[in-house]
Amino acid sequence: MSALGPAMSNYKADDKETMRNKKKLMALIKLPGNNVCADCPTRIAQNGWASINLGQFICFQCSGIHRNLGVHISKVRSLNLDSWNDDWVANCERWGNHKAKAYWEDRMDASTKKPTIEDAQAQNHTLKSFIRDKYENKRWAAPVPLEQFLAQHGGGGGG
Repeated sequence: MSALGPAMSNYKADDKETMRNKKKLMALIKLPGNNVCADCPTRIAQNGWASINLGQFICFQCSGIHRNLGVHISKVRSLNLDSWNDDWVANCERWGNHKAKAYWEDRMDASTKKPTIEDAQAQNHTLKSFIRDKYENKRWAAPVPLEQFLAQHGGGGGG
């Protein structure tokens, strides 16, 4: 297990697993919380993205910034273009945006400037700094390990 959660498998899903998981993903992104990017107010659609190790759904603009963090922090996959294996979907079901935000933004206060739609569309300094502070610097993360947080807040739900 890494500092950011369990190691993610890298096996390529076969066609049957891919089709089954696409249906699960389309249902997951319709859940409250998962239908909006974990890092900005952009709505998530079927052509959205996800960080498979963080278990959360992100928009196209934020996905590029997540990719620049490196795979040791965030492993980004397309909901539409990639073949999703069962492990990746299971992690998104375990976490989901609501629970992931509760962990990564646990110590955030009202004075924190969160990115706007305009920040996301411009992929500007505000958005990049926010994402780096959130995941790389763990500025607002809960003061407990991920697995402990998950155990305390229920292991499933995805919303």
